[in-house]
Formats: sequence, structure tokens, C-alpha cells
Amino acid sequence: MRRHFAIDPDISTAVRRYLVGILLSCFLILPLWTSAPHAALPATKSAADVTPETASRFTKGLLWKIESPNIPASYVFGTIHSDDKRVTALPEPVSRSLNDAKQFVMEAIVDGDALVSMAEVMFFNDDRTLEQVIGQKLYRDTKKALSARGMPTQGIEKQKPWAVMMALSMPTPKTGEYLDFVLQAHVTRMNKPVSGLESIAEQLSVFNDLSLSDQIALLEDTVRAQSTLDRQFEELHQAWLARDLGAIMALAEKYKPGDDRLYFDVMDRLLNQRNLRMVERMGPILKEGSAFIAVGAAHLPGETGLLYRLEKAGYRVRPVY
Repeated sequence: MRRHFAIDPDISTAVRRYLVGILLSCFLILPLWTSAPHAALPATKSAADVTPETASRFTKGLLWKIESPNIPASYVFGTIHSDDKRVTALPEPVSRSLNDAKQFVMEAIVDGDALVSMAEVMFFNDDRTLEQVIGQKLYRDTKKALSARGMPTQGIEKQKPWAVMMALSMPTPKTGEYLDFVLQAHVTRMNKPVSGLESIAEQLSVFNDLSLSDQIALLEDTVRAQSTLDRQFEELHQAWLARDLGAIMALAEKYKPGDDRLYFDVMDRLLNQRNLRMVERMGPILKEGSAFIAVGAAHLPGETGLLYRLEKAGYRVRPVY
């Protein structure tokens, strides 16, 4: 019999932040694996179409102006899914572009329905348990790692390996006010329309659709990496604060997992496939113009990144900040 996990509409703020944190960790720590120079190019593009020179033009800057004749300019902003105060204090060029835009677009809208859907997909809906699936040793090590990070272990028995891996990939929350939601709250106060390029279901399918063996391998890697996570987070923050997309790409090489097959599979799901989908869905938005589009910074650079794809689609793409 199929079981459904439900959360009360009045779910506590702490639980909401926990679920949102897990979701954002999908796109915070794993971009450290991003290695666009090594990621497979789409079948529709030949290697001759891309040179290091063309890709390297999109490695410095977080805020990019997207222009097309006779259409009001739009902006693409590369975020870091973080609640660090160094990140959430919006620089003047960013806040000005955000204020001037007529609509705000983010990766996905996280509302009450999305959190319920997320909670359902995180858990096994049959008789399986996490310990049965991953084995006693890894289960024991996982609980130890969660406790060491000050995270609850109660309730993990029915969580899928990828969901626990995400929890372990979270930096320690400071305020719970992540940059993405600071931007969203800012435009909401100004009564501007807000939309998402993807659904939460599409985002979570990156990991939920992996085989159990691959989920377990990701969890094992994350448990082993616990001693270096804080350093990784800080290096990622420093690269972002320096507006250095190239440095973010370089961190990928430094911290990518050992299993090349799994690495390329996850990166194809996490970046290549999603970038194709994002660019396609940006089309009508950019034709309307005057949009501020915020996506994770790891989606911007490289030959499979959004900036290069937008230029190939005929837009003028240039850095603002």
C-alpha cells in the first residue's frame, strides 16, 4: 500500500527552514563538482563551435545585462544559495537592476505546496528503511555525522539516501534568510510579479531519479567529506564574493568525487539538462524584457552555461557587476 507523508499547513518555521535548507543544498555544495570544461557538450553542438576564448569571456561577473534590439534589457544574476550576511547585503548595481525590473524570475518558487511535495518525495513510501538500504555501518556513520553538525537524527529512518546526503551538505544556518528569498521578499514588497523557471519536482528529480546505488555512493562521499565541508563552503563564498565564476569552476576540480561515471551523470542532470531547460523557458521572458532572473552562479559560466547559450541564441551578453 502506498504511504503518503504529509506536513501540517502550520508547519513550524524551524521545519520549513530545514526543508528549504535541504533543497538549497542541492544547488550549493554540489556545484563544487561543476567542471564545465569537462562536462559533455550537447549532441546538437560540435566541439568546433566552442573555443576556450568564447567560454572564458563568461568567467568574471555575477550580474549580466541581456540585450536584444527593440526590447527592454533584462538581467541575469548568479546567486549563491546562502544566508551569509556577506552575501545577502545586496550590492548597489544588483539592487538598482532589481528595482528597475518589471518582473522577478528565480529557479523555483518555494511555497507551502512545494514544501509538502518535497517532504513527500524525500521519504520512502513503502516498508524500506534507510538502515536497510545503506547498511548498518554507513547508517551509524551517517547519524554520527548529523549529530556532529548539530542536526537531528530523529526521523531519518524513512528518508531516502539522497535526502540525508543533502542534509549533510548544508552549511550551518545562520539566519535562514537565504539570498534567493531575500531577493524574492524584496520584489514582493514592491508588488512585482514573481515566477520560477522550474518546478520543485523538476529540481528534486535530479537526485530522486538516481538509482539507489548512486544515492548511496553520494551519501558515502558526503559522509567522508564532512571534515572539509566548512572549508569548501568558505572557498565557495570567497569565489562568489570575488565575482569569479572561473574560480567556482576551478573548485569543482578540487572537490569532485572519485567516481567519474557518477560525477558526469549528476553534472549532466544538475547543470547541462537544466541549463537547456532554463534557456528555453527564458525565451518568452527575455522577449518581453525588463526581467531580473536569479539563478545559481554555477549555471552561468562555461561552454554549456547560460551566458554562452544566450549569446549563441542572438542576445548581447555583457557583465555589469
